[in-house]
Amino acid sequence: MYDLIPLVEAWLEQEGFSVSVLANRVEGVKKTGFLSSEKVTVFLEDYIGLCSVKIQGQSNACTGLAEHLKSLPTKTPRIDRETIIKEREIVTIPCPYCRTLVSVTERKCPNCGAYIKG
Repeated sequence: MYDLIPLVEAWLEQEGFSVSVLANRVEGVKKTGFLSSEKVTVFLEDYIGLCSVKIQGQSNACTGLAEHLKSLPTKTPRIDRETIIKEREIVTIPCPYCRTLVSVTERKCPNCGAYIKG
């Protein structure tokens, strides 16, 4: 999915669209007249071994983008079953002495050396 986002963005820009990317959504807007514009929205979703692409809009650009994406070579993903991805949030608090942001797991401030109460 993350390989496709820049390709979709580049294709839309080449077609004259102003592009914005937010997470897994790419939006393109192109002025066609004084009060009119074309809008294309592309949603990308990752699944194991494949990527789903949904294109919304009311223009020929949707068809052109779909044809462009179909013409791209497909890659065979390497799935490493030993890899475990863990997410964690790192919370920081200001040191009471020097106000440097310190991880809540730290016992000493790395800036001033003061002990942090836990």
